[in-house]
Amino acid sequence: MYGPARRLRLPLLLLALLVASCAPGRTPSPAIAPIPLPAVSAPIISGADQLVPLPDGPSAFAAIVDVLRAARRSIELELYEFQRLDLVAMLLDAHDRGLTVTAIKDPSERSSETSWAVLEQGGVRVVAFPLERLTIDHVKLLIVDGVRAIVGGINWGSHSALNHDVDVLAAGPVVDNLERVFRQDLALAGEPTPIPPPAPDRHVEVLVTHPGDGIRAAALAAVARGVSLRALLDPTQPQNATTMALLQAAGAAVRFYVQAGDELLHAKLGIFDRATVLFGSCNWSYSGFARNHELDLLVHDARLARIFLSRLEQDWVASTP
Repeated sequence: MYGPARRLRLPLLLLALLVASCAPGRTPSPAIAPIPLPAVSAPIISGADQLVPLPDGPSAFAAIVDVLRAARRSIELELYEFQRLDLVAMLLDAHDRGLTVTAIKDPSERSSETSWAVLEQGGVRVVAFPLERLTIDHVKLLIVDGVRAIVGGINWGSHSALNHDVDVLAAGPVVDNLERVFRQDLALAGEPTPIPPPAPDRHVEVLVTHPGDGIRAAALAAVARGVSLRALLDPTQPQNATTMALLQAAGAAVRFYVQAGDELLHAKLGIFDRATVLFGSCNWSYSGFARNHELDLLVHDARLARIFLSRLEQDWVASTP
């Protein structure tokens, strides 16, 4: 896939991870109390879009709490893993205040059954994504009032705040296109809903898999040219040992992430030429590219690339060979 070592020419920094927390049927420990959260940083203006980088779990949950508190009309949520009962309570409170709260769940993710059941009992509309054999709905998407969205790789699991993930808080036409994905998924789940046309956006592309293959196509377009490559892989996945060997044989620099505790390197992030960022829910695996329903953003903005690269560099330095 990456070609011989002599073809590795152009600058590329890539982080592609396959992690245990995304495996169907995983049952983590019960929900824990939320940890203190930092303030959200200022947005990057990228064309008509505004993107607030969320380069770790704490910053992502700070943004999630902020936008849920600020919601005035509607909350739309599509999640693979959901055990945070404090966030369940916030959604129920929003519903009780008269907001329209709609959620799409993965019915195969058993550790989240309690959260979805509590929401349904409280009157929240929860629909199940229609799964095929060996597939999961792996999307992580929150849309508030139709104008702000949080999207990326972070689950709402009991320990997700500890993991290394990347997300953004977005406003602008990218939210219209994320809304379009959410409505398409509602329609797939048998809920009649109008699906708007795509919104023009030259800076941020919304990519999905199953249906579609946009994420895989974006990744292959980069590696097919022949590029220099660094890869940081999560050590908890056995298949990553084979991946490491293949990449090293092609001339890439590859390291396993060194855990400081029980956290996972859960990010699915590619940074190309320090100017383009591909990130979201999609593991760079056969199931991620071909079977699962995944959602990524392809962002053409060097400022976002620098911010995510800074976090990646910290993990790279801390993960000596």
